Amino acid sequence: MESIVLGLDRRRDFASSPPALRKLYGAMCRMLYRATHDRSYRHSDRLWHHFKIERDVQGAIRTLTFRGTPIPLENGKKIVPHAGGRVHLIATGPSVASIDYQRLPMASVLGVNGAIALIDRYPVKFDYYCMIDTNFVKKRPDLIEKILRQNFILFITPQILWYVLQRFPVSALRCKIYMMEDVCEPTFMPGRGHAELPQVSSADVVQFDAAATLGYSFDLRRGFFDCKTVAFTALQVLTWLGYKDICIHGMDLSNTLSVPRFYETRESMQPSSIESDFAAYIEPAFRKALPLLRERGVSLTNLSLGSALDASIIPKVDWTSLCEPQADLPADLPQADLPPAG
Repeated sequence: MESIVLGLDRRRDFASSPPALRKLYGAMCRMLYRATHDRSYRHSDRLWHHFKIERDVQGAIRTLTFRGTPIPLENGKKIVPHAGGRVHLIATGPSVASIDYQRLPMASVLGVNGAIALIDRYPVKFDYYCMIDTNFVKKRPDLIEKILRQNFILFITPQILWYVLQRFPVSALRCKIYMMEDVCEPTFMPGRGHAELPQVSSADVVQFDAAATLGYSFDLRRGFFDCKTVAFTALQVLTWLGYKDICIHGMDLSNTLSVPRFYETRESMQPSSIESDFAAYIEPAFRKALPLLRERGVSLTNLSLGSALDASIIPKVDWTSLCEPQADLPADLPQADLPPAG
């Protein structure tokens, strides 16, 4: 079987291969990997024959190649946050549609999943982006294409990059890439259950629920905790970058089965497990992370007034309270002399 897989591997432009051939190729690769590795390696069974990863002495990802082609990474480089203390984390709940981004000043912005759709409506400039949702990559290639051609740092896992490269060639990766990993599933290494997580725990990687493998990482090089919502992962990215004042948009976390995300219609809605995961994972993850954040001087603000996350965890404010007051201008002032919006 391995000789058949190696023969298929000669096809370099994998994204343009016939879907049936890619599916057959992937099935054989997974079968071979599972036959030669125990179950603790199962999370890497799609990746092993596409990716090669090198790690530094601390075990963090240093380089990555896809089918022999090096993927330029930001890993190992000094990433300096933009000037200014406040950063905006834009999620995709329907409440985003109620915000007038022409009026809201935003010096630094991180988006997740479909937040990129805002650029079709407003002059929003994203500095960072975060994706960990395989269903989003598979179902919204139109938005993935927008993301890939932006000039920002995309924080992504090898698993998600694999799904991206099934649909787009390496040449489509115009954004900068930072390769991150789930602390429970390091690539090509055994998975870590609740019994193994204490081995990686430290002041910067805090496990606070063994059974549910919940925790918080202040050091992205050592991994992040996936607590069932990309907003929680993005929060770990931002605190690792050094931001102390974080405003979260669109973190509604309610009615996800009946109300579309801000960029969707009822006809184009994709499934969501937010409501089923909320009580067991999402709410306790935020509740237990907040004391850690406060200890480090990090403050959070939730701009979703109807968020299922209680205000006792993250204070809620109306987005208009963050807008700069409008100066009283003479009625006859020429339009060209008005200050730029935002």
